[in-house]
Amino acid sequence: MNDNNITKKLIILSVLMIILGTVCYMYFGHLDPWLAFYTTVIFSLSHVKHGQEYDLWEQILSIILILGSYVAVAYILRWAADYFMGGQFKESRRKGKIMANIKKMEKHYIVCGYGRVGTQVADELAHDSADFVIIDRDQNEIKKAIEKGYNALCCDPTQEESLLKGNITAAKALITCLGQDTDNLFVTLTARSLNPDLYIVARANYEENIPKFEKGGANRVATPYQIGGYHMATMALRPGVLDFLDVIVDSRHDELEVEEIEIPRTSFLVGKTIAGAISRDKTGVTILAINHKDNTTRINPLGDEVLHQGDKLIVMGNRSQLNSVLDLIT
Repeated sequence: MNDNNITKKLIILSVLMIILGTVCYMYFGHLDPWLAFYTTVIFSLSHVKHGQEYDLWEQILSIILILGSYVAVAYILRWAADYFMGGQFKESRRKGKIMANIKKMEKHYIVCGYGRVGTQVADELAHDSADFVIIDRDQNEIKKAIEKGYNALCCDPTQEESLLKGNITAAKALITCLGQDTDNLFVTLTARSLNPDLYIVARANYEENIPKFEKGGANRVATPYQIGGYHMATMALRPGVLDFLDVIVDSRHDELEVEEIEIPRTSFLVGKTIAGAISRDKTGVTILAINHKDNTTRINPLGDEVLHQGDKLIVMGNRSQLNSVLDLIT
């Protein structure tokens, strides 16, 4: 039973009872408005009219007020039974806990849409121990996400209020993977207006829509069908290469992983060369590429490559080695 509907009914019933009693005491009892109102409220609470005998009209009014009070009490008891016994109390506490978790998040990810693509995205983020929030308008999908222990909100991700509930102003990135390109584009535009520094990855079903997403503020645009087709073709053409890529990309494998690490301003690496600071002999990791701040990329950089603030290193190694390098750099 909807809490708002019950509250409205109780308020309407109480107001009608007070109006009826006040009018009757004013008309039949010849009381002024305030005294008539006061007598009605006191009688409704105590069912006793102090100091006077009951006239016929007062007896009829008493019956109406008493029955009205019983109806109100019955509504309250029914609501209480539904709330505590029907699971609404537990559900309300769970929603409150989720909202509290989201408010405390910083540098987290927001996943818009929990369909087939969104489910895979959320599972990958969860495996990587990343903080994230799922926003979807489908209550059944949200229920599945909450059962997995994810922080999820049942609301329309295309609405500004929904993104604000997901604490978008403090988020690191947003991944919108709804079924329709128009919805994903609207989420992209809204998210960019709310957080100019947000990193946005958008799903596009049609390749011709990619420029629209880029103009709308998306940093990256993914086309699932194109990615799936490329993956299947590579399986047939170069299966050994694909197996290797799966190993280093899939974080579930412990042998090798690939990580992106940005060099902060305070890092001792600023101004040093790869060979002099984080060569493979010293750290055990392999630097696959460097993405410079000017958007240029150096693939398989040499040891004399100078490192600068804001450079992003694409490094490969096992998890222990990567954690050591991350600590070293930051």
